Amino acid sequence: MSELLAEKQQEKILSGSVKKNFGYLETKSDSVDFSVIKNIILHGHHQGNVLYVIRNHANKKICQDVSENFNQMVTNNGGGNRADDGFVLTNQIGATQFSRNGEQYMAEVNRVNGSLAELLAGTDSYATESLFLNRRLEELFLEEGIHFGPARYKNSYACFATFRRWLDNGVMSLMPHEDRAQLKCALEDHFEIADAMTVTAFNVCLEAAQGGGELKMWNLDPDEPCRARFGVTDTGYPYPPHLLQGVESFSVQLNAGDIYFMNACHLHGVSSVSQGSRLTAGRFIGRLNNSKVVYWT
Repeated sequence: MSELLAEKQQEKILSGSVKKNFGYLETKSDSVDFSVIKNIILHGHHQGNVLYVIRNHANKKICQDVSENFNQMVTNNGGGNRADDGFVLTNQIGATQFSRNGEQYMAEVNRVNGSLAELLAGTDSYATESLFLNRRLEELFLEEGIHFGPARYKNSYACFATFRRWLDNGVMSLMPHEDRAQLKCALEDHFEIADAMTVTAFNVCLEAAQGGGELKMWNLDPDEPCRARFGVTDTGYPYPPHLLQGVESFSVQLNAGDIYFMNACHLHGVSSVSQGSRLTAGRFIGRLNNSKVVYWT
């Protein structure tokens, strides 16, 4: 990978690595290429493609039922279980490791697991497989002699998935960011995800916006000096959108039932929703070494 060649006004601000042949792939649910998924998770890309969208994979009725249950639960408890942390505005059910070490994250997992169980109470094993591909991913990596499962800290395991509706902050629904920087918090108490060599975001689109709400990715994996200049060393969030105008990028509209695997080390965000709302469920997936891949939220 080469160093980012920025415009003159960006040379002292943005730095990091880029992908040659940067782009994304998409397919239908009956023609999934699991080698693409494996390469994105293990190596961060497949021939330069940092995003793989599988259209209409998740059962639409399941998506609708979970969305309706989510809406009812966040209405009843005032927006979900994530308080305003000064970073993102969201309705959320599930835990997040953002700004938390292992001890803090697992405490959060244990605190909210009841809500997550309530949200998924109406789903069976077919439904969860339709949404999250757990069994298929276990089989995929087992064929390579690689363990796939939840990240562990002491005697506790990571949250199964987290459900979020990003709320508009006046600029974007979710500002440009990357998800590797926050793993520094895991170093504090040796939570194993701190060793992740890659960070892949897996998401399923449960409810799609009728206007706006596109996923946007930029061809920049920020380096440590870049994070320091933006003051996001431990968070990776946020990067001002106007400073990324000269960086190669693409946008993708996701529809209900679509699932996708994304290199979350590259800057990415969600555009403002102009009509309707957008709900996703997801987790992070990381390769710790040549024999272990784990997920967390």
